[in-house]
Amino acid sequence: MNNKYKVLITGASGFIGGSLISRLSCEQQFLPIAGVRKKAICKKVESRILGDFHDLKGLRIECLEDIQVIIHAAAFVHFPKNEMKDSQLKYQKINVEATLHLASQAAVSGVKRFIFISTIGVNGDVSYIPFSEEDEPAPVGVYAQSKFEAEQGLIQIAKNSDMDVVIIRPPMVYGLNAPGSFGKLLRVVQKGVLLPLGAVNNRRSFVGIDNLVDFIVTCIDHPAAANQIFVVADGVDLSTTDLLQKIARAMQQPSRLIPVPSYLLSWGARLLGKRVVAQSLLESLRVDISKARNLLGWEPPVSVDEGLRRCVDETHIQNGVAWYSLLRFFDIFFSAFGLIICLPIFAVIMVLGWFDTGSPLFFQQRVGCQLKPFVLVKFRTMKLDTASVASHLVPSSSITKLGSFLRRTKLDELPQLWNILKGEMSLVGPRPCLFNQEELMRERDERGVFTVRPGITGLAQVNEIDMSTPKLLAEIDAKMIHEMSVRNYFIFIFQTAKGKGSGDRVKK
Repeated sequence: MNNKYKVLITGASGFIGGSLISRLSCEQQFLPIAGVRKKAICKKVESRILGDFHDLKGLRIECLEDIQVIIHAAAFVHFPKNEMKDSQLKYQKINVEATLHLASQAAVSGVKRFIFISTIGVNGDVSYIPFSEEDEPAPVGVYAQSKFEAEQGLIQIAKNSDMDVVIIRPPMVYGLNAPGSFGKLLRVVQKGVLLPLGAVNNRRSFVGIDNLVDFIVTCIDHPAAANQIFVVADGVDLSTTDLLQKIARAMQQPSRLIPVPSYLLSWGARLLGKRVVAQSLLESLRVDISKARNLLGWEPPVSVDEGLRRCVDETHIQNGVAWYSLLRFFDIFFSAFGLIICLPIFAVIMVLGWFDTGSPLFFQQRVGCQLKPFVLVKFRTMKLDTASVASHLVPSSSITKLGSFLRRTKLDELPQLWNILKGEMSLVGPRPCLFNQEELMRERDERGVFTVRPGITGLAQVNEIDMSTPKLLAEIDAKMIHEMSVRNYFIFIFQTAKGKGSGDRVKK
């Protein structure tokens, strides 16, 4: 634990900050810490109250002690219409002054690197030739101007201190719960609204949240990233028409687009006072990520199609999560009833376990809902000196004779009824993994699997899919959550009771 990079993330409750928290929680070498304003909002990680960025004197700089890296994702982006007169002042105070105050104190506190999430708007708002880091900045609007001023101040702080600064300028970021234009496009396509955007031939760069987070993580400790500015994107430019068609395909529904010439749309938007909206839909804004590729060796790990598919899948996951709150009643009833009825069986197995290993119960920390750790309890089926790794990595010689019987009959799972009663597990859900199963954690986190409680049985268990195939298991888990219902809940329980499926296999 002491050797981990302690990474403080501001804006931890936001779209980008929250995604960073989830990703870094799955990484062994980093310890994410949520920088919050008033109270802890991220139960799965440590939170430190920084104070309100509106009040520079109230910022609690003592929270920066022992922090190696700060990722500053907090910003003032949108403002209510009734506050438009004061908007420039707020942008200046929060995006510029508060950022530079935080960075200055970070440098004094010994922080090694300050990663600043800026915007491609610093380069400009239209580009038919791709923007690069070498272009002369031409910010348009108070938000982009405030980000540019913050960048300039950070560069000076880096020159006068031992702290590195990394500046990242992303274009529009897409993903589940993305704010702004993308979220609106997603909802419009989902509703099947007819759109006059079937003949837009512009070229725009986008960046999926998974790609942006991956790039930020790369910059945490990459030596070549020090004191550099990067523009980042998916590496593929799309027209607005292309994007809408891809979203529709990801949703497996037709795209309802009418081919209206762009000049007519632009003219109509100006008449309606929607010039900015028209520009974001009709004009080009391209980004060249050659520097990120050449200097850092970074490639976007997720394609546009895959990124959009994940976004749509996670939307479905959220719908499935609603069922789990309804199914909690059955979990409580069956676990309480089972603990009472099975008391004689518990007693017999406990006695046999004492003779078998001298320690009949097995306790192990597992990954729970929202990546929160919990202690899983089972009847011991392996020798006392067996390593704490995934079951498929354990040799079969580690299984005791009693353990073999318990695993075959699934009686080793009975004590988990206590985990269910406590609210740490469900009867039906994805099997809880270990924190050292990084690949499985990443695959599950990308698909929203950690939004529900882990379970004793489920779709993967009855189909004998275990943790030896992380990607397949995560896909099946996501499918189960998406399709969850009271009917499926009982089907999985009955199939397991009838003996369908098996426990996690062991190494032979």
